[in-house]
Amino acid sequence: MMAQLKGIDISKHNGTVDWTKISGMDFVLVRAGYGNDISQKDPKFDENVKGALAHGIAVGAYWFSYAVSAADAAKEASIFSQVLAPYKDKLTFPVAFDYEYDSMEYAQQQGIHPSNNLIDAIAQTFMDAMKKDGWFVNLYTNCDFIRTGKFSTATVKSYDVWLADYSGVPDYPCGIQQTGSTGKVPGITGAVDMNVAFKDYSTIIQAGGYNGFPKPTFKCDTTTDIVLSPGQTYQFKVTSPQVPTAAIGTPGVAALLHRYNGCNRYAGCCCIAAPIQQRERELFLFSWFWKVRLFCWNLCKRREAVYNSHELRKLRN
Repeated sequence: MMAQLKGIDISKHNGTVDWTKISGMDFVLVRAGYGNDISQKDPKFDENVKGALAHGIAVGAYWFSYAVSAADAAKEASIFSQVLAPYKDKLTFPVAFDYEYDSMEYAQQQGIHPSNNLIDAIAQTFMDAMKKDGWFVNLYTNCDFIRTGKFSTATVKSYDVWLADYSGVPDYPCGIQQTGSTGKVPGITGAVDMNVAFKDYSTIIQAGGYNGFPKPTFKCDTTTDIVLSPGQTYQFKVTSPQVPTAAIGTPGVAALLHRYNGCNRYAGCCCIAAPIQQRERELFLFSWFWKVRLFCWNLCKRREAVYNSHELRKLRN
């Protein structure tokens, strides 16, 4: 099971951070700015990114949206990409689209009352543009926005969620949970937002060639979550000029069978044979390129189990 990673999110409102005093934080999510003009870049963004990287802390970023139309969202995404450009192949956590109650209030002040369809179109336009530019994008939102349909099911399923949920265990599946806004961290004056990550984004982003990292020279035919029940199997295929490696989770529950088909094609079959423990109802298989991992959903929270890597062996058909 992957240990939860601890992190914070910060902006100019947190003042000057003394990075030499920051400890126990695995990642930081830094506000890059807001709005649709380069003048709205967060004045502390470069300082915060460089400070975190210099002290070995993984960095992601977010952009606060005040878009009132899809066209406006496209402008915001363009500015966000411009601000992020110097940090390609350096950011190993997602870059987020942040649309909140203040965003809606601003639109209303402009005489626009944003419907759910408009909000969803704004989000899709922004995130699709960032994804097209090669960034690993996630959606910052809260449980109320999800329950009231501010973002469509398709949008929420297409992108990882960074969920603001201060109730404890997240009420909605998410890759990152913002757990509170009153944290105290040495090196930061005043309260700071606290977060936990349930995924190994550094591996996902670098292996997948996101955020300016080199694109892999191999392909896997499975890049989405697959739900398996006890007794089921799932086969995936990796096409690579080199022998790939794979990691498989939870011994006794899942087994990885290997096969080499020639022509640089390597097949792996994941067998879910043993009963899953009483409180574990589903097993999620997620694979990206040469990495294969298992995710267990334990009614209340997601757990990730990753064990030793095994070299895929060249076996006869």
